[in-house]
Amino acid sequence: MSKNNALEENNALMTNGEKAPKKETFATFLFNKDKGTCLGRNAKSWCQILTFYVIFYALLTAFWMACLAIFLNTLDLKVPRYYGKGTIIGINPGVGYQPWLKDDPDSTLISFNVKNEKSYEKYVAALDEYLSKYENLNNTRVCGSDESNSQAISYGKVNEKNPLPACQFDLNIFKEAGCSKENDYGFKEGKPCAILSLNRLIGWQPVDYPENSVPEQVRDRYKKNNIAINCDGAYDVDKEHIGKLTYIPAEGISGKYYPYAVMDNYHQPIAMVKFDSLPDNKLVLVECRAYALNIEHDISSRLGLVHFEVMKENFSENKISK
Repeated sequence: MSKNNALEENNALMTNGEKAPKKETFATFLFNKDKGTCLGRNAKSWCQILTFYVIFYALLTAFWMACLAIFLNTLDLKVPRYYGKGTIIGINPGVGYQPWLKDDPDSTLISFNVKNEKSYEKYVAALDEYLSKYENLNNTRVCGSDESNSQAISYGKVNEKNPLPACQFDLNIFKEAGCSKENDYGFKEGKPCAILSLNRLIGWQPVDYPENSVPEQVRDRYKKNNIAINCDGAYDVDKEHIGKLTYIPAEGISGKYYPYAVMDNYHQPIAMVKFDSLPDNKLVLVECRAYALNIEHDISSRLGLVHFEVMKENFSENKISK
């Protein structure tokens, strides 16, 4: 028997007399016309596996949405779950100032030319925009000396049993002091006004200093249930050049607008500082601090204070062109 015949006989015995199957190619795997399969599955198999995954992922999605709904139901949209001491929100307010330019958010410089109205138009516009919200008096109330937001707020949110509106903030005191839209907030006179405010901290209220412990910087202006404001030069040379300052109101920010809570048309309380005698063509670095017993001052983290620069220029454009 020849070698080839022996090999054929051996293959025939191994296949039980049937021909060995042809080797499947990748194209055949994609679509096998003889078996009617695509990717190794026929139409029935594909329907079964697709039905399984549709039901599986539908149930998985429903389970995920149910867990999400339960979680969201535990959240209060008006009060963060964690606030106060030991949280990222903290208990010590920072200080903010205006005018702050949205077009140049990294700049803390207020620079203007008394003889060039266009040089301070952007600052006037920024102050106008910031103060425009106080024109809306809806859902606010006039609070007397014995009234405050604390009467309407309980545990960081509006008391549902006694839903009083927020205390209304009156801007007339700034107008009387020459810090209003009518006189371009003092810029055209070379006596610019800057707004100072505290960051909103839910549940925070100012604590009064005990008698005989009021800081010297605000001792002559301090009044109980108020947050006193004091500005000075950041360095010795700035202290020499900052000149006379007027605080509006003199006692600072009234405590009746605290504590803060998410309220309809909440009026954030502010104070203003007016630079009455800035020197011409000199840059002055300003540091303003807020004072209450529970306000700490930390320069590195900017707690309880704010820095900005003011420069009053006084020259005509014609002089520059020459």
